[in-house]
Amino acid sequence: MADKRYRVGVVGLTGIGANRLEADSGSVLNTPMPGSHVASYAALPHTDLVAVCDLKTELFDQFKERWGDVLPDVQTYTDYREMLKKENLDILSVVTSDNRHTDIVVDAANAGIKGIACEKPLATTVDDCNRMIAACEANGVPISIDHTRRWWPAYHRARRAIREGAIGGVRRIVAHMGGPRAMLFRNGTHLLDGVCFFAESEPEWVFAELDEGFEDYFSYRGDGGRSPAGDPGGSGYVHFKNGVRALVNASKGQASGFCLEIIGEEGRLDVENTVTLSTGAGRSELLDLPPHMVIGIPAYIEELIHVIENGGELLSPASEAKKVVEIIVGFLKSQERGNVRVDLPLPPGN
Repeated sequence: MADKRYRVGVVGLTGIGANRLEADSGSVLNTPMPGSHVASYAALPHTDLVAVCDLKTELFDQFKERWGDVLPDVQTYTDYREMLKKENLDILSVVTSDNRHTDIVVDAANAGIKGIACEKPLATTVDDCNRMIAACEANGVPISIDHTRRWWPAYHRARRAIREGAIGGVRRIVAHMGGPRAMLFRNGTHLLDGVCFFAESEPEWVFAELDEGFEDYFSYRGDGGRSPAGDPGGSGYVHFKNGVRALVNASKGQASGFCLEIIGEEGRLDVENTVTLSTGAGRSELLDLPPHMVIGIPAYIEELIHVIENGGELLSPASEAKKVVEIIVGFLKSQERGNVRVDLPLPPGN
């Protein structure tokens, strides 16, 4: 990492934006990691958090109570455009409601920001995803999306095993998520991103059935991700261009959990916090994980800075995050049309 220091702003001060909790020891490597964007910037040696923004001014007092001892000079704004104009920022974290990311990202890219860290989902419509991607590409701004499982040791170990031929060619993926936060536009984005991470292809068509009570849920109308009540779960099928087929179950009314089963021509991987390889005649083994990896929010911020400095590819770019949004919107369109097949990509207006 170069000696340069980066001026940082954060838009959105609730939850994962500005929490100051005990570092998450994690169930993966027992390595403490900051649990919010503000905490990550405070911990990283090459970032200086200089400004924060939120529409709720009462959160500024809360921010000072939490962070005043280590971040006493941070400026506060209720208008992110004013913050962009005055603070000469290098990096911006967008940690607002799910449906409020688009204008902030577009305006930041056009304002000369060097890199953007955006929470998931990228947006709640495909059109908004396209606007964000177009603005960032036009201005040469790398944007990384917080699908944090892409930095989990288990994901990297499983993908390496696949690429080394441990299970032969991938044929099917079965994805499960249950519990009260099993919402398609919230935790469901992690599940679907995991499917895309291992399918390594473009989704070609989908069909789906949403959970009971969401029979008439045909386009996003949640509250930005705060309440599970307004965000459906559901069961769906994703067919990828390379022939991989994925079955997805993400419903509040089923047992809590988050796991992926990746089925190949010659074996199977079960991926959770660990990776189990099963091949022939009931043989199975627990695969060793990498000895050390930076995980969570710090991982994707450090990678963003590396790409700002050196160029190269992001592990979780907006183009990958758009796949997730397109699958979810495709699920909603399938529900609207009587649970039928919906071809991707979707036309403009979605």
